[in-house]
Amino acid sequence: MYWNGRIDGEEIDVLRIHQVINVMSFNELKNVNLEEKKVCFVSFNSDEGVRRNSGRLGAKDGWIHVKKALSGFPIFSEDLKFYDLKNPIEVIGQDLESAHTKLSEIISALKKRNFLVVALGGGHDIAFANYCGILNYALEKESDPKIGIINFDAHFDMREYSAGRNSGTMFLQIADICKDMNLNFDYNVFGIQKFSNTKRLFDRADHLGVKYYFAEEIKTIPSDDLYSILKRNEYIHLTLCTDVFHITSAPGVSAPQTFGVNPRNTLPLLKTIARYSKNLTIDVAEINPTFDYDDRTSRLMANIIYELILCHFN
Repeated sequence: MYWNGRIDGEEIDVLRIHQVINVMSFNELKNVNLEEKKVCFVSFNSDEGVRRNSGRLGAKDGWIHVKKALSGFPIFSEDLKFYDLKNPIEVIGQDLESAHTKLSEIISALKKRNFLVVALGGGHDIAFANYCGILNYALEKESDPKIGIINFDAHFDMREYSAGRNSGTMFLQIADICKDMNLNFDYNVFGIQKFSNTKRLFDRADHLGVKYYFAEEIKTIPSDDLYSILKRNEYIHLTLCTDVFHITSAPGVSAPQTFGVNPRNTLPLLKTIARYSKNLTIDVAEINPTFDYDDRTSRLMANIIYELILCHFN
């Protein structure tokens, strides 16, 4: 069981997440009160995208460690309800594509029930399934939805996918979907590392109008840049690749970054996104417990997720 920990009592003011979270099947979640303020965790139990991308394996267990780290966090509002999809989305054999389809369908259905969805990976290819879920949900409301992607990542993840998708191709896949459907591709990346992306990737990003900020620019990003993204989009897809952070803060990732960003410098940006996004969906990826120390990386991301949830419902 992932949700367990210290118990200081049963009174409202001493409760922790593991004491109040509702672990439910998909069918049960579809019947939850539509009007509740609520968050639902959805787990993606997959290393397949990382394997195809020649990364170091182990991210499929990331969601387990994040849930354990989140378990002991305190409850500050009895109005905010916590839910967890009981069974993780699995990749059967090496069929990543079918797993992505299933995950996107679940995300779309949960958004219809007014959940803040937090999808936990797994490899960063989870972002493709999440975007598809957001898009399918949005298309039922309007023909030309404005979806802004905000990616905290050392990489563009826009490589060719003619040989199949992986954890480094998803944002080019999304760009092609947008082109085919005549939708705006609004992709914004925070934390890019020059030595982690080829010239072709920079050229492709420029050609597709991607807005990106290097890791060393994180502390000086104008607030108006961020507010502009939030203002012009009705839906925000916030995707966090844990390798954006410095190796001392996040050693347990698929591709550790010696010059990654300081988490404290990203937190104000993340809290602004969570607070002012009109319709927010989150995914967190590339936590690799195999290479972690004292669950340092999982604890970091659990803290960030917790801050995002509290800010969003503030």
